[in-house]
Amino acid sequence: MTPFQRLSAFFPDNAITHAERSYQQRSSKPLPKWRVWLNFAAKWATLTIALLMFGGLLIGSLTVRDPTPLVEKLNPLPNILIIVTLFYHFYLMFQTISLSANSIAREKESQTWDMLVLTGIDARQIVRGKWWATVQRQFPRYILLGLFRVGASAAAGLLLITIFNSAGIYYSSAGQLQLAHPISILISAVFAVALTVANLGLSAACGVMGSAISKSSMTAITRGIANQIVLSSLSALGISILLSFSPSTLRYNGYSLVGTSAVSLIDNGYTMTTNAMSIRYNYRTDAPVPPIISIEPGWIIAGLVTLVLYALLIWLVLWWAEKRAVDALATPAP
Repeated sequence: MTPFQRLSAFFPDNAITHAERSYQQRSSKPLPKWRVWLNFAAKWATLTIALLMFGGLLIGSLTVRDPTPLVEKLNPLPNILIIVTLFYHFYLMFQTISLSANSIAREKESQTWDMLVLTGIDARQIVRGKWWATVQRQFPRYILLGLFRVGASAAAGLLLITIFNSAGIYYSSAGQLQLAHPISILISAVFAVALTVANLGLSAACGVMGSAISKSSMTAITRGIANQIVLSSLSALGISILLSFSPSTLRYNGYSLVGTSAVSLIDNGYTMTTNAMSIRYNYRTDAPVPPIISIEPGWIIAGLVTLVLYALLIWLVLWWAEKRAVDALATPAP
């Protein structure tokens, strides 16, 4: 099988995908006009605040100027941005799991599963087609969430440093500003969007797996949510346990990388991106410090490792869902 065939098999564009995507579009209830305009205004207002926070941090780093006054002038908007981003994250995660969990369970409830199985479409096409349709449906919303996260990470980094280092700023004559490196800020923004999209893939996969082993949509949704919580937590715990049994030298050198990856699986990289965008005030020494924090490769490697772990989890969950579909009499994949 060529790489292109493998890619098309994992992201199928078949009849199952088209039918599921069409059903999800038809089944969504149209909102009243006032709700549409309210959602539109709220999203653009949030996006504007996010871009202001990220742009202020990046420009401050490029011009070597303290960006914390921006937080004080816009207060309480940065706090609102963080709260809205977290709410939107969990709202989309629940919505995604609900959509994908309803995919196969709906067929069983409406007694069309047997007809689907008799068409000869194998379990892999069914599972991945349902999963990919949900990912396509939710992708624009998750891109918007990723942009919100970029601004929220910048806002959180500025807020934290403002709160915890205020004594050093105002009462220490030795306070020296250290800004995040512009490249670190940009890489962190890319990770914020990439990890958001990775979370979309995992949520949709967990929903499909819950749907494959359930006979009702409500049970499938509950199992889908539990799947994501348990898989993320157990994966992080397993990584930590493996590190604890490794040689002392490897454990010492890999603690930061593995620890960051494990935490990122649980919080979807919020801590990592916030730390990468944070600024510092060094006021415990009279020695001069560089105004720009040097690029630290450790967290970048940890971010890449986290993306690989997300890909492995998605593959594993879809494989397990395929096996459960076969148990429900679907045709095994060749």
